[in-house]
Amino acid sequence: IVAEVEVGADGGNGMLFTQGGRFGGHGFYILKGKPVYVWNLVDLERVRWEAPEKLTPGKHTIEFDLAYEGLGAATLAFNSSSGIGRPAEGVLKVDGKEVARQKMAHTVPLTLAWDESQDIGSDTETGVDDADYQPPFAFNGKIDKITLDIQRPQLSPEDVKKLEQAATAQGDKG
Repeated sequence: IVAEVEVGADGGNGMLFTQGGRFGGHGFYILKGKPVYVWNLVDLERVRWEAPEKLTPGKHTIEFDLAYEGLGAATLAFNSSSGIGRPAEGVLKVDGKEVARQKMAHTVPLTLAWDESQDIGSDTETGVDDADYQPPFAFNGKIDKITLDIQRPQLSPEDVKKLEQAATAQGDKG
C-alpha cells in the first residue's frame, strides 16, 4: 500500500486506508502526526508498525509492504491448509526510508470480516484499534493517491507436485 499525502503543521491525523475492523482487518493511518499500520488478527492480537517521528508539513509518500511467507489459498485445492495463516514481515516506509520493520508469527488464514468495509480517508464501520481512534477518524490532510499492489502467492510446478504427492500419500485418511 502506498499513500501519497499532504499534511499540515500537525503532521496529519486520520485514516488513509482500512479494510475490516474490530474483529479482524488492517488499517493504515496517521495518528498525531505519526504513520501507523495495524493488523488486527481477529481481535486476539494486534501487530503494529509505527514511525518514531511525526511527519513534517508538506507532501509525503508513506508505504507499507507485507511479504507473506506462505503458498497461499491455492493449497486448499489439494486438501492442504499449509499455505494459509503463515508468517509475514511488514515494512513501513516514509519518503523511501524504512522507519519500522516487524515479523508477524501468523496471518489471518482466509478472509477478513465480511460485515466490515474497505475505506479510504475515513473508517465508516468499527475501528481496527479502538485504543488509537474512534470512527469515522477522517483524515485531516489531503490524499493525492492510494495505490494497492496485491501480489498473491503463486504455486510453482514443484509446489504442485509436492502437494499432489502429499494428497496421494494421505489417501482416505483426511
